[in-house]
Amino acid sequence: MTKELLKKFVQLMQKDPLTNSDLDLVTLGNSLGLNLEPLSRLWASQEEVFTAEIREKALKLMEFQNQNRMGDNKTFYSGSIDFMVRPHNDHLDYFLLETNGASNRGLSILTKDQQKLVYEGYFGAIRQAIQKSEQKGNKILILVGVPINDGLIHEKAILINYLRERIKQNGLKAKIFNIYTYKSEFKCDIAFLIADYKQLFLTLSFENNWVKFQKDKVDVLIGDGIARRIEDPKFNKLIQEDFAKINTIIINPVYLITDDKALSYLAKHYVNDILEQYKIGKFLFTRAFNEKDLIDKIRLAIDQFDKPFVIKPHAGSGGAGVMPIFPDQIKQDPKKIKRIISQSNEEFYAKFMKNRNPYPYTLQEMAAFSLIDWNGGKRTYDLRIYLSQIERKIIPIGGLARIARGIYVNGIKKEEFVVNLSGYDGKIEVERGLGLSEKASEILNLEIDHFVDIFCNSCIIFKSIAENYQKIINFSHWDQFIGQNMQY
Repeated sequence: MTKELLKKFVQLMQKDPLTNSDLDLVTLGNSLGLNLEPLSRLWASQEEVFTAEIREKALKLMEFQNQNRMGDNKTFYSGSIDFMVRPHNDHLDYFLLETNGASNRGLSILTKDQQKLVYEGYFGAIRQAIQKSEQKGNKILILVGVPINDGLIHEKAILINYLRERIKQNGLKAKIFNIYTYKSEFKCDIAFLIADYKQLFLTLSFENNWVKFQKDKVDVLIGDGIARRIEDPKFNKLIQEDFAKINTIIINPVYLITDDKALSYLAKHYVNDILEQYKIGKFLFTRAFNEKDLIDKIRLAIDQFDKPFVIKPHAGSGGAGVMPIFPDQIKQDPKKIKRIISQSNEEFYAKFMKNRNPYPYTLQEMAAFSLIDWNGGKRTYDLRIYLSQIERKIIPIGGLARIARGIYVNGIKKEEFVVNLSGYDGKIEVERGLGLSEKASEILNLEIDHFVDIFCNSCIIFKSIAENYQKIINFSHWDQFIGQNMQY
């Protein structure tokens, strides 16, 4: 992120509070030198009343059976989850694609009321920090991380403004700093420090179970994208074994699971019996730890199941490195396996350079996705659902549909099934997005009860991630494919 953009951000946030006019997406973009008009159109496609009805029905269903209430553990604050819809027997079911941690983006396309629900989850973490501070009489440092050259930095302005107002309601004063203006002896109760990942990589450390910026303890770390870049061995060991011992509150500390598709699928697998009433899709999947392991498991998948599969690299995004595997292609040319893996690696490294490892890969059964009519052809789509934890309940907030860039022919070309709006050349193609609304439901051929099912599935899967964390992290049966009839 450029110094000029950080300067503009802090200048904007010096207005306290930001008004509704300031937070209009086009106006906000102009303040930061960003063109947010396309996002504004996507935001306008949301229908609050439609989504609120879905949420209310989903919450009633889950609360009756206590399905979305967390225990005492505080391992989730905010996130999102992606599903595709597929025809199955005489109905539709929902095929989990991936879960996303607290670094998920796109929240500015939600309605204002939905944004408040998401950000209340963030404030739940800050409330914990305030309670600790009151006991010790300390000031609070909140670290907010963003990607380099973030085209969605405006979302952090909306988030911080909301949190600042909630902090005021608690009788405290907050100020906003960037890496150039921050001083250790800040003259307020709570300091927000915003910086990009590259800047933080050079300044973060871990000492006495605290994440530290320079020499200052970080009380709350917003964006698990920061946490995964901390290379301290003790920190990484605690994240794996007992992150409750880390004094810094991380939103969210469960990123080892949300980063890894196979682990997310395992979280779903553990609650398939509960999800069955909400028509969850079941599928085969496994994990491969190196190239030889991946080649062997692709061959096993083709020989044993004779179905299309998909390979997905670890901690990727935007569809980078996601590749289809079709049995007929492999049977005709067995050497194609290595070429597919090589192409996947090239895509992954082109996006993330060499500072990330694509292994362990996930190998997942490909679904027969539902198709819709869109811009002159049949296309695939997915649904992204945003969630928040409020008073120990996981709440489904809202979301959007994302439609594939290319017309579906046979699933061989990536543009036929990778639906990410930012998955091509870094450009955000918001014209392929639809807010949740009556109009969108007609385009997607879905009824309200379909959305209700998806909302319920979303909450229950994230609850499983939180409550089965150690069981998932320590799972060791990756020598085989996990399937619907296997119990662990």
